[in-house]
Amino acid sequence: MQRAAGRLLLLGSLLLSGCASDIYQLPGSRQTPQPWPEPRPAPTPEPSRPVITPVPPRPEVPSQPQSTGTHPRYAPPPHVEARWDARLGVYVVSGRELYYRERLYYRWEDGWLCSAQPDGPWESVAEVSVPMGLRGLH
Repeated sequence: MQRAAGRLLLLGSLLLSGCASDIYQLPGSRQTPQPWPEPRPAPTPEPSRPVITPVPPRPEVPSQPQSTGTHPRYAPPPHVEARWDARLGVYVVSGRELYYRERLYYRWEDGWLCSAQPDGPWESVAEVSVPMGLRGLH
C-alpha cells in the first residue's frame, strides 16, 4: 500500500511539473528559448476623403422687414386698411392709432381698450390680454 502511494506521489509530481514553466526541465532535455517576435506597427489605412470636411457657408437670410402687407398666420382686419408690423406683432391701422390682431382692435386711452369693430364699442382690457409688442408702448 505504501508503495502504491509513493508511485502515485511520483506520478502526480511528474504531471504537475509538466504544467509548470520551462524552469523545471528534466536533466538532458535542454531546449533553447525562443526569442519573442518584434512587434510591428499596425498599418494605417489611407483616408478615402479628407478627415475634416469643411462646413459649407450658410446662405444669408434676409432680416424680417419691420412692416409688411400681411402676416401668414394672422388675417388682416376686415373693415379697415392696415399693414403688418413685425416689431409690434400686430396690424397697424392706417391713419389712426389703432392696432389689430386675432379679431380684436386695440387702442390706448389712459389704459388699453379693445373692440371687435374699429369704431367700438370699446371696453377696458387687462394688460396681460394685450399683444406682447403693444404692452411696452405706453
